[in-house]
Amino acid sequence: MNVLGKYKEFPHALQALTKLDQDLQKEGHSLFDRLSLFLQDDDYSYDVIPFASIGADGIHYGFLTDFGRVQHLDEAFIVCVSPMNFGNHVKIIARNLAEFIDVILTVNDASVIENLLGYSKKEEYQEFLDWVTKEATADPEFSAQSAYVCNRIQQELNRKPLDDLYEYVEVTVREQRKKVASLPTFDTLGVVSDDRPNQERFSMNRDSTINLKDLEKFFDRNDEATKLATIRNLQYFYLIQEDDELKRCVKAEMLKMGLTDEVNRMDMT
Repeated sequence: MNVLGKYKEFPHALQALTKLDQDLQKEGHSLFDRLSLFLQDDDYSYDVIPFASIGADGIHYGFLTDFGRVQHLDEAFIVCVSPMNFGNHVKIIARNLAEFIDVILTVNDASVIENLLGYSKKEEYQEFLDWVTKEATADPEFSAQSAYVCNRIQQELNRKPLDDLYEYVEVTVREQRKKVASLPTFDTLGVVSDDRPNQERFSMNRDSTINLKDLEKFFDRNDEATKLATIRNLQYFYLIQEDDELKRCVKAEMLKMGLTDEVNRMDMT
């Protein structure tokens, strides 16, 4: 079963990063050893295609396909998912893969990006960056090796660190996401939709027991965007993952909408 589905192959930037990692390993380095970036993952989701993890706690990065609406993966928003950090366990980190690489170059460590899931204020970002700098000075030898790997990435992939991490993640990325995903969801990712503020929402929370008949009636009377927002909310609260009957109901509805790739990824979990 192919996790990429209709996309056929990963973006050129990821292929180039993978090639660089292979070259670095021949020199005694690697993206994982120096930047905590492991370029593969199997924590699949419906409309997120993972491409890297940090090797701990299930934290991973993936392409947000918007249920297949994204035409090419190099145009997909990049999300960070931290499964054990419920309430702040998913966040859009970059507008695309190329700029995600810029985020890594800014902090020199893919594992610390997970901290951003709980931040929204400029002061929090500044304290975070100050901490990153302090940690780097604690081990000059390792920092020098990480800097070497970052320099290689900059040279071979033509990328560079961001001038202002807060401005990029909390302003630039958020504003662009709102333009394309106007229907809100609990995970803040939103769903691509026309702007309809009075749209119906299926009530739920982390402790909900979903009545399948009520859900089926809700699906029957609502449009595709509303159904996708509901499915994303069910996923956000981990309700689908913990209820096989609910999962079967959701999969059946997704197949009606032609979301074969997304259902296939559900079966990989």
